[in-house]
Amino acid sequence: MPEVGAALEFLREQSGLSIDMEGRLCCRGDPITHARTLEVLWGSLSRRQDGRYLVQIGRESGYVRLEDAPYGVRGVTLERGWPALHLSDRSVEALDPATLTLDTEGVLHCLVKGGEHRARYTRSAQINLGLLLEEDPGAAGGFVLRLGGHAFRVGSE
Repeated sequence: MPEVGAALEFLREQSGLSIDMEGRLCCRGDPITHARTLEVLWGSLSRRQDGRYLVQIGRESGYVRLEDAPYGVRGVTLERGWPALHLSDRSVEALDPATLTLDTEGVLHCLVKGGEHRARYTRSAQINLGLLLEEDPGAAGGFVLRLGGHAFRVGSE
């Protein structure tokens, strides 16, 4: 039976599924646009113990290659004075400002889904949140986010 397990693992590796730098689910490099397909794929996305991401639909499963993060922040709006993140899986959640970081290329990231997954900001989302950032040379990332009377320093990756 080890041959069957190896064959299934090989097929999972060959799924052609990926998440690009904009947080879009793709198949063989082309963004998937069918709404129901996206809903099913995003709904089944999970991280394995080894850190790889997998989608599983019924008995079929395939690994998802990440260009950066498993989720993209597509936009940021203020809800009752607090940033709400509009994620690539069409969910919306409040920003945990303590998880906000800036990478070496100047792209914002944060943790989402209860702090379990990394998210990369798209250009438009970065502009949305960037309007709330202030320069702070003392912060590792060089910026601070002021919300509700508190200052949250942006970390660096």
